[in-house]
Amino acid sequence: METKKRLLKIITLALVALVLVTGCSNNNKNKVNVLVSLPLTGDAAAYGKLLQDGVNYGLSELDSITASKINVIYQDDKLSAKDAVNILNQEMAKQKLSAAMTSSTELAMNLGPICNSNQIVLLPPIADGAKITQAGEYVFLITPVSTFQGKELARYISKDGYKKVAVIFLNDSWGNSLSTVFKNEFENEYGGSVIISETCNPGQRDFRTQLTKIKNNSPDAILIILHPTETIPLLKQIKELNIKAALYGGDTFSNKALYTDDVKEFVQGIKFTLPSQPDNKIFQSFQKGFKEKYGYDADINAAAARDAIILIAMAVEQGATNGTEIKDKFRNWNDGVIGATGLIKWDDIRNVISKKYQLYVISGKSYSNEQ
Repeated sequence: METKKRLLKIITLALVALVLVTGCSNNNKNKVNVLVSLPLTGDAAAYGKLLQDGVNYGLSELDSITASKINVIYQDDKLSAKDAVNILNQEMAKQKLSAAMTSSTELAMNLGPICNSNQIVLLPPIADGAKITQAGEYVFLITPVSTFQGKELARYISKDGYKKVAVIFLNDSWGNSLSTVFKNEFENEYGGSVIISETCNPGQRDFRTQLTKIKNNSPDAILIILHPTETIPLLKQIKELNIKAALYGGDTFSNKALYTDDVKEFVQGIKFTLPSQPDNKIFQSFQKGFKEKYGYDADINAAAARDAIILIAMAVEQGATNGTEIKDKFRNWNDGVIGATGLIKWDDIRNVISKKYQLYVISGKSYSNEQ
């Protein structure tokens, strides 16, 4: 008798669980499901938290009716392309996705073709690879492409008077693209010379071989195109090897992992490019509200995450219920949309053409515009 009771209890609990799961599934069935795949753990978790907070802040700005139509699904991809692809496929198997976000150029390059084939709008807030949108009509950027960044780096480094530059870059879509644009612009437009280029693999931590080669070439400046995972040990080894050269970097130098107490001494005075912070009321209000809500300062990257979810919400407010309708709304905004990152206006291949890069310099535990 006891066995039957236990069996009946187990069956009852299983049925309740099934009803709950089915209910949740049905609740989201008529919503616009947005997958936000971010590095929430691991070396790049600082990126993930910043972008997640940016998305959440954007959601908090929505009216209750619009918010009730959107279901955001956060998943941890650890900045791994393999994990990000697996997560996307798993979530597509669970429910109909209308939009997706990810963090880096490399991940966006991997997710873009899958999203495009499944009519899912991919809107990666801070990815800037020039080839990302080639995946198809469902892929849009918010950050200006690395072509602009590479040209600005060449201009700024030349303006500072440096003619012999060493470049060390990540061997992925972002690193290869940005380093190539920089080299072409620096040499062809400004008469400088990239005297040595060295690559590294994602996650690499020993750079003594590359740095010894760089030191032997006596560059005036070194351009670092890496993520914090690689940048932190690289900077420590630059100091160990007593390499004397001005240091410049790409937009990843805005990452908060580089401003911790045990790292900040190695980044002082480094100059890097980042999309310009707009002087508009939306950004000012966002900065103020973000600091009050999360207790730390927002930057242009957090603003980009906020803008990404706001763009999707605007399409939903205008009646979009799936990826195709969101994509069509985006394409109809011919005059662009003003967000916390400034004017977001796309060209024919859905790259942003309305923003510029600015040079910043690190001082203390923060950075500011280079005047």
